[in-house]
Amino acid sequence: MNKNELIFGFSSFFLFGYSLIMTSSLIPMIEKTYNIDHSLVGLAFTLGTLGFLLSSVIYGYLLEKHNAFKTILSGIIFFFFGNLLMLFMNSYIFMILGIFFINFGGGALEISIPFLIGVSGNGKKGKKLNLLHSSFAVGALTSPIISSLILKYSNYWKGTFFIAVLMNIIPFIFLILIKKEVDSLHNNYLLQEKSSLKGVFNFSLVILVLSLSFYVGYEMNFSSWISTFLFEFRNFDISTAALYPSFLWLGLFLGRAFLSHFPEKFGYKKWLLIVVPFSLIFSIFTVAFGKNIVISSIGTILTGIGFSTTYPTIQAIVVEKYKNNKGIALSVASASTSIISGGFSYLIGVIGSMYGLLYGFFIIIGLNILEILFVSLIDEKV
Repeated sequence: MNKNELIFGFSSFFLFGYSLIMTSSLIPMIEKTYNIDHSLVGLAFTLGTLGFLLSSVIYGYLLEKHNAFKTILSGIIFFFFGNLLMLFMNSYIFMILGIFFINFGGGALEISIPFLIGVSGNGKKGKKLNLLHSSFAVGALTSPIISSLILKYSNYWKGTFFIAVLMNIIPFIFLILIKKEVDSLHNNYLLQEKSSLKGVFNFSLVILVLSLSFYVGYEMNFSSWISTFLFEFRNFDISTAALYPSFLWLGLFLGRAFLSHFPEKFGYKKWLLIVVPFSLIFSIFTVAFGKNIVISSIGTILTGIGFSTTYPTIQAIVVEKYKNNKGIALSVASASTSIISGGFSYLIGVIGSMYGLLYGFFIIIGLNILEILFVSLIDEKV
């Protein structure tokens, strides 16, 4: 990958991480401003995953059949529109639409960029995908920090959304600059002989899909609800609680940046069987013992490190296992993930409203336990 390709990939995933997490750290302000409760926030996140689902289905097909540059460009435009809606949000409906289009555009990028990595020649993809996802983590840890500073020093809490709109310009510019490279990679891929789609839909893909889905279920909901949990259950100050998604994503960044070579060194499945149990231990520690700022901060960072390499490592198995029909395989995996994880988002919101967010976090921990089972069933053979 040349310099412009790297900047495009990393800036796209940075922006995706930033935009996806920025709403989570502002949940208390959004609930107060628009007089909504946890269940409605959970519903908005679930409808957002519907946007991710739709784009996952559509963009996997488009990448297999149509011009890749135009396909990716449309995803960036949808993403920009979602951020714009959040900036001008004046009601709960605007929030739903903004989250929907951010997820729709993000789903397009989530498939398109790993697809380009997958068709960019031979060699292991695990390290590249871990490093790419590390930029997502940097974006995800940046937005809560900015939100916290804005909440502390300004009354304009939508400033986080304004910054997202401005940052959308960067991947747009660099996609234009790499148009020839994108066209060349895609044209070479289209010339390859494609195997039957029946070879894609098998038990192995089902296990990979479930592994991704349950991982996203506990990772994204931990990130989405940790601020509100600490604000309500631990009585943290709202601006302090808003920082905690950043601590989680700091751990995710550190893990993906410094552990990126371990999946290939140990083997993908063996590495997953090491890190997934550690993520469970750290998340239980954070929820059970994080009663002050120091312990909860350390626990949240360690949880992020435990989470960090799971998703890109499973995604690497997908792009290496399926030599042909990569777009379809990635599409099926991402679409199924959005359905399952989105359902858990709504369930956690409802349980949190009825019984308190401590019980919502019991569900998150339960998903982490089930992840160990699914990872043990993965067949990583190509």
